[in-house]
Amino acid sequence: MTNARVSLKLALSFLGVGARRGESNARKSLYGAIAGIGISLVPLVVVLVISDGMIEGITSRLIDLSSSHIRVVDYTGANGFDGGSDSAEIVEGLARTLSSMDSARSKLGNVTEALPEREGTALVVGKSGRAGGTVRAVDPAFFVEGGPAMRLVSVVSGTARLDSPNDALLGKKIAKDLSLAVGDTFRVLTMNEGRGGRAIPRFTTFTVRGILSSGYQELDALWVFIPFRTGCRILSGESSNTFISVRTDDPFGAIEGARMRVIDALPEGFRAYTWKEMNRSQFHSFTTTRTLLLFIMFMILFVAAVNISSALVMMVMERRKEIAILKSVGADPACVSYAFLLAGFFTGIGGILVGMPVGILCAIHINGLFDAIERIVNAVLSVAHETLAFLRFGETARFSEIRLLDPAYYLESIPVTLNFAELFRIAAGALLLSVLVSVLPASRAGREKPLDTLRKS
Repeated sequence: MTNARVSLKLALSFLGVGARRGESNARKSLYGAIAGIGISLVPLVVVLVISDGMIEGITSRLIDLSSSHIRVVDYTGANGFDGGSDSAEIVEGLARTLSSMDSARSKLGNVTEALPEREGTALVVGKSGRAGGTVRAVDPAFFVEGGPAMRLVSVVSGTARLDSPNDALLGKKIAKDLSLAVGDTFRVLTMNEGRGGRAIPRFTTFTVRGILSSGYQELDALWVFIPFRTGCRILSGESSNTFISVRTDDPFGAIEGARMRVIDALPEGFRAYTWKEMNRSQFHSFTTTRTLLLFIMFMILFVAAVNISSALVMMVMERRKEIAILKSVGADPACVSYAFLLAGFFTGIGGILVGMPVGILCAIHINGLFDAIERIVNAVLSVAHETLAFLRFGETARFSEIRLLDPAYYLESIPVTLNFAELFRIAAGALLLSVLVSVLPASRAGREKPLDTLRKS
């Protein structure tokens, strides 16, 4: 107990706690190591929160607005799913059957909703030109108020309702590209098979009832939503896919159990795929990128932790005489080594107490920070371009605003997700790293020979 008390007191004196404040370069280096660990923890925490928020935000949008939790498809093509407008009743009937499944076995995952959909591509003709669009013929219940889709979709203008056969909802980007607003009409060109197998073009006029945005342009850039029955009429089976989107109460947990229950309820010739199967490559890319970014940030933390080892080596050299006196009066070498390990431990704690709160604060306000940085950078660039135009005697200088979070590739707003288990692991890893880099100088201090040191002094 006495040795532990001596080690603790010696370690605190290294950091200037309970000791006279003399000039000590080693102590200043320890303070610098605390600052270094704190500074390196800030980007590590921010990257963790941003990556988790991005992955969660994109994942939730993909599975609730695109692939759904489970997708049921007619694998053989013999069940009438792609038989033109007559297939609408068949698909809707099977969707009602899946929606009414018994949900007593909750441990296997429950089906909460099943909606029919037909998806294909078409040429959309608007006021200012034409563009390819992803036509999604959905049940009007897809946009029910308070449902999963409406929690992730924002209505830019108009309303998210498909009340009549020729109503349509557009993604924000395609509406902007074609200069379409709520109340405008546009035409959709699809190809249908006529007599003799010849492709016949078909124009259908729709009215814009609403303009939508999911906050992720890669998903909603080409959206054209129309009623399911209308889609079955104008989209041929050869150029579109018909399926049933099944939602469950736990897509991230008991999804496999729910899939097996759906398969049991399906007739022969159908298959059911989970969102994990349909988006495997994309989510593997997300997790790989996240791991790589965290590894790079951890290497920065490691470099900062090495400063603790350097500072403790300096401390050993500065305190040689003090160590020799302690050993000469009976202090155990392990007691001295333990003191330097404690010094590294307290340095790591100091860095964590500095870096973790700052990192969490920056992560919570990351969207505001990005907005502020964008405004500052764009203001500087605007002044620079105006100055350049003035120096060129009135020539016009091109200037395009910088977007740190380009909606073409990222979410417009990052969902902030604080995973306290991950944050605890980061703090524990930083603390363990601080102790590990202290082992070498601590063992060196324990091996110091007091007689040689006292003779030299």
